[in-house]
Amino acid sequence: MRLCKLIVSVLFLSGVIAAFFAVPFTEAFASFQFTPALISAMRPDSWLDLLPLAGIVALTLLFGRIYCKALCPLGILQSLVNFLFHPKSHVRRVCTRLAVTKKIMVVKISVLAIFLLLIVFSLGSLAGLIDPYSIFGKALTLTMPWALIAIAPLVIACAGKGRIWCNYICPVGTALSFVAKYSLFKDKIAPGCSNCKACFASSSCVKAASKESDDGVTRREAVKGFAAVAALEAGKTTDGGFAPVSLPGKPKRPSSVLPPGSGKRDDFYMKCIGCQLCAAACPEKVIKPSTSLASFGRVELDFREGYCRLSCTKCGNVCPTGAISKLQKEMRAHIHMGHAIWKKDLCVRTVNGDNCTACIRKCPVQAIHLVQGFPVVDKASCIGCGACEHVCPSRPMPAIFVKGFDVQRHIVPMGESDLLSEMQKLVESGESIVVARHGVIIAREKGRGLKPAMNMLDAKKLSNAVVFDKIVGRAAAAIFIEGGVKKVAALVMSAQAKELLSLYGVESKALKVVDQIENRSKTGSCPMESAIEDLKKTDKIVEKLRKVIK
Repeated sequence: MRLCKLIVSVLFLSGVIAAFFAVPFTEAFASFQFTPALISAMRPDSWLDLLPLAGIVALTLLFGRIYCKALCPLGILQSLVNFLFHPKSHVRRVCTRLAVTKKIMVVKISVLAIFLLLIVFSLGSLAGLIDPYSIFGKALTLTMPWALIAIAPLVIACAGKGRIWCNYICPVGTALSFVAKYSLFKDKIAPGCSNCKACFASSSCVKAASKESDDGVTRREAVKGFAAVAALEAGKTTDGGFAPVSLPGKPKRPSSVLPPGSGKRDDFYMKCIGCQLCAAACPEKVIKPSTSLASFGRVELDFREGYCRLSCTKCGNVCPTGAISKLQKEMRAHIHMGHAIWKKDLCVRTVNGDNCTACIRKCPVQAIHLVQGFPVVDKASCIGCGACEHVCPSRPMPAIFVKGFDVQRHIVPMGESDLLSEMQKLVESGESIVVARHGVIIAREKGRGLKPAMNMLDAKKLSNAVVFDKIVGRAAAAIFIEGGVKKVAALVMSAQAKELLSLYGVESKALKVVDQIENRSKTGSCPMESAIEDLKKTDKIVEKLRKVIK
């Protein structure tokens, strides 16, 4: 039986550690931890979410606190470290537990009550501060000084006489101890033991069984090992180990950016226990623990060392509590986590006069355009990935940063037929022009004449777009061609406009085709159409229109 427990302990400890290092097919080990299983069972998406907690309870009813011995990574580590500091031969783990006095029981029940209240009131990240699995995750992933705080219970257990954390604090162990009272195969020190625990009053049995191992690890060697681990730096400060990297400061965001798939901020905070498994799995290392007192223990996106790539969905795949939903890769590009905000007074184009276009070139969804010499963010297209913030050369603070949404938006692309129908309804209800790209409406504007179309051209919103305009004549067609549209639809379109669009390979569609666009009084041709009547090239037409409009 002891050999089986040892094998299971090694398997689970290795599996949980492997999950934090993104080893495929190891996420289940994290899901089979007590607190993630409890949170998933309280807010199940399907009956499968109930299985991990049911399994833990069933094992406890059979074998007692087998979870603490063989499944909890913090418990397993404490057993290992305690053995290194205080090696004992032939002494069962039950011998090293403290007698349950009234004082200890008051402390244990108080901690458990606080833990359960935090879970019930949807404060999972705060509950994670005293959850053994979450503490283990923080110890694996966080840098100083938070790593030191996270592994403090381990250090205390190593330096003291016994498992201080398990005996005094751990809420999971306390909860399972009540279930373990009814276990079928109770933990016994030896055959014939009646579990009277009289031996706890004296340490003679422990002393008699203890002996020093000649080839064991000494206390000094173990302390040196912990010092070496604590000295490791998790963050990169050099570019491949050659050139130093000047990281920008952390901008003060109106609201933090959550990982893709977090959904509502309140729901995310309900389920997140701050175990940092998503941070360990993130290949770009943009998921970081919050250092703010208001959100301590939770994760957020930090774009100083990377940005959230559209091809990555690992954080949702590994999350054991469902705080981050699993996303298909084709869905990821349509999750809007926030939008970028540009600060003119920090931009190097303003401060130094540089012709920097880093944010424009890096944006994966082409949501940033250069308008009159300065970057302009198309908030409807921006998904909040942080690519622009990451590459911004402005120091000490980036000139562009992402503001997170309280409710992440999943904008589903429409098919062309549904898209044109929706755009038509908007135009018929009062919009002058509606622009869509990749199946999503990205801009709309009201106004008279050609000004709305010209504004879309100047804002760089027409590239590779579908446009639905109220009235399209030859002048409007030239604007759309210069903007790089791929399709133009209208309520009314002139035959000359349709011919011009066809000449430049732009598909067109109209509910009504007329010979010419008339003026408002319907006494003749539109003045804009008359102004460009003799011009053939679209660039010359747009140049002339700018002068006329101005």
